[in-house]
Amino acid sequence: MSKVQCFKEFVNERLTAAAEQIFRYLEETVAKYEEEIDRQRRLLDLIWKPEIRLRRAVVHEQRELPQQDVCKEGVLSEQQLCDQERNSSLDPEEPEPPQMKEEQEEPVSGQEGD
Repeated sequence: MSKVQCFKEFVNERLTAAAEQIFRYLEETVAKYEEEIDRQRRLLDLIWKPEIRLRRAVVHEQRELPQQDVCKEGVLSEQQLCDQERNSSLDPEEPEPPQMKEEQEEPVSGQEGD
């Protein structure tokens, strides 16, 4: 075998080995990306599925009840939530309103003195 042929075989073997390494690295990278995409899809499914279920529940309620009743129920439940929030937020703030009134009265009395 001549030196040129030996060199060609050597270069060919090295190029083949390099191509195999590159291909393996590419396969690993693609597999990692696919795993990441699957993970993100699962996260999106977890986020979107509850909303879809809620919409289906609303649609299901609309089929069972007349539309006006469903709207009234929705308004009542929202009003109840608002009332609960107001009641819970007013409890700790009861001492504050008299202080606010006193503060409001002070500027009025200060203006009268001028």
